[in-house]
Amino acid sequence: MGSNEIRLRRQKLSEGKIKTHRNYAMLMQRHKRDQMIKQAIRFLVYFMIIAFLLILSFIVVHRMKKQEMNNKSKTVTTEITKP
Repeated sequence: MGSNEIRLRRQKLSEGKIKTHRNYAMLMQRHKRDQMIKQAIRFLVYFMIIAFLLILSFIVVHRMKKQEMNNKSKTVTTEITKP
């Protein structure tokens, strides 16, 4: 048996496959709904990742500014207290 014959036998529609494809409109509606759900989930995951990274960057920038302000105030106080 050649590989083409095996491939054709595998692609042959059985009764079970025919039954699932009889109502093609319903099958396509289900497919569209599943695709929309997958896109929505993908969008939410990407949105959450980007939001997390933005929040993390804001926290880091805020802490760096705070640390710079502390360093500046320490240098100012040491300069004032020096005789």
